[in-house]
Amino acid sequence: MIDHLKNLARHSSVYTISTFVQRALGFVMLPIYTNPSYLASRSEYGDLTLVYTFTAFMTIIYLYGMDAAILRYFFLGKYRREEVYSTGFWAVLVNALFLSMVIFLFAPQLGEIIFGSLKYQRLIQLTAVILLFDSVGNLPYLVLRAEEKSLHFSAFRIGRFLLELALNIVFVVFLKKGVLGILYANAIASIANLLAMLPFQKKYLRKIWRWPVLKTLLLFGLPMIPNGVAYLTVEVSDKFLMRFLLNKDLLGLYSANYKFGSILLLVVIAFRNAWQPFFLKLAKEANARQIYARVLTYFTLFGALLIVTASFFIEYLLKIPLGANHHIMNKPYWPGIKIIPIVLTAYLFYGIYVNLTVGVYIQKKTRYMALFTGLAAITNVGSNFYLMPHYGIMGAAVATLLSYLVMAITIFVANQKIYYVPYEYGRLAFILFYLTGMLTIFYLFSPTWPLRLLIVALTPVLFYLFRFFKKEELAFLLQTVKKAGKGQA
Repeated sequence: MIDHLKNLARHSSVYTISTFVQRALGFVMLPIYTNPSYLASRSEYGDLTLVYTFTAFMTIIYLYGMDAAILRYFFLGKYRREEVYSTGFWAVLVNALFLSMVIFLFAPQLGEIIFGSLKYQRLIQLTAVILLFDSVGNLPYLVLRAEEKSLHFSAFRIGRFLLELALNIVFVVFLKKGVLGILYANAIASIANLLAMLPFQKKYLRKIWRWPVLKTLLLFGLPMIPNGVAYLTVEVSDKFLMRFLLNKDLLGLYSANYKFGSILLLVVIAFRNAWQPFFLKLAKEANARQIYARVLTYFTLFGALLIVTASFFIEYLLKIPLGANHHIMNKPYWPGIKIIPIVLTAYLFYGIYVNLTVGVYIQKKTRYMALFTGLAAITNVGSNFYLMPHYGIMGAAVATLLSYLVMAITIFVANQKIYYVPYEYGRLAFILFYLTGMLTIFYLFSPTWPLRLLIVALTPVLFYLFRFFKKEELAFLLQTVKKAGKGQA
């Protein structure tokens, strides 16, 4: 078991680095994006958020579950990998070309719907370009994931980040193009990414369009569309509704701080990149279910520790000065820092949901996923309509937490019926009690930073005293520490 877990951890750590770097653009550029010299107001940051919201929603329609289907039938199924990949690739390309043409033609009308004004036509058209090249350009990454080439995967993700960062500096800092400049940078980087990734799909890409293969992929992938739409409703409806229930100024405040709450989402995405190929390859082994159970325990523990550490110290990080009157996140956005622990906790439950997808994938029950995410979407929209007018941006954050909690609970109940896994309930409960206690201390008592440091430092002692770790785990940790000490010596 240890060897399997070490392999998963190795690939997850590599994916984590690349995912953080890939998504780091928003963090690195935050001092600029929150500076009125470049984005004039929190309202303009709200415009950027609405663009990303539209992009995230349309990505589901562009891929229509084909990415998940390609990855699944790489490992399980009767068709050759060349047939699976080629059929899926051409199906995505045709769909992407059609959708981008429609968006381009109806850009003024879409601008009116999304932003409430016809003047956003060019933003919508640039988004159509980005969606076209991103949807096709992301397919070769499936090959790298399937072949467990995590280093290649990470190298190209990091390369795209560096290119997009440089282009952002050109268009936003020097040319002062604002949100439009951000999208110009994104579009150019998207085109370059597709060109760079073309050689990696040559092994599998053929002039093949096999209808039986396409039918198989669609039967698996199409049920992912309502699931994806429901998930995106959970992920972005708070930002879209905030324009109507509150205002774009508060949307900008909320979005800038939400970005730091989504740090755990980056960990979940990186874990998912390694997790899906891992559990599909492991599915036929005798002890597969015991390994799945242990992975959930370790993931939940890691997520809880990350939440507590980030919640206790991120405020001090964001207020680090960068010259006169400038900070990592500038002062107009500080009132939103309070939402970050709630958003972090929401993504822990999303990570638990990702862990629990093993049964749905292995047993080909993807049609059920729309039920889990659909219930979460209903929870999200309903709670936002009540909580947002009463509690502002804090209410929106709580609505997100409730939604992901519903997702995790519903998939757990279903998964245990279709593919039972003997999860370690006692240890999971202890982790969640620990997390609840730490967040209660944070919000009710607002401890000083020395006390926060002491609380975090005493966490390992707490877990040891309550005998959380098994003997073999303590032995492994001790051995790891000894090896690290010898390496430093």
